[in-house]
Amino acid sequence: MLRKLVAACGLAAALAAALAAAPALAADPAHDMKGMSHATVAGEGTGVVKSVDAAKRSVVIDHGPIPSLQWPGMTMPFAVAKGVDMAPAKPGAKVAFTVEKQPDGSFAIVRLAAQ
Repeated sequence: MLRKLVAACGLAAALAAALAAAPALAADPAHDMKGMSHATVAGEGTGVVKSVDAAKRSVVIDHGPIPSLQWPGMTMPFAVAKGVDMAPAKPGAKVAFTVEKQPDGSFAIVRLAAQ
């Protein structure tokens, strides 16, 4: 009986120590998750390319509504992410694209395809 009581006290002490350490772990920058984003803000669109600046990796697209972003149809410039083939982006071309919100708050095209 004494062994069970000692074991139970040891378990209680270990649990108390773990709970006491929790605030210290939460304050540790390595465990800080404030800057982490668990959801990507993105949308799918279609439209017509109005202009292209290949040197700046940007395109202006007259696109229809993008419901997932709550955007109405409009004409706007987009940066094109590195690694995305800009070949489909020719003035007058119909394109399908995916835009994603970037860390700086802007949106960039991460997928671009001819329609």
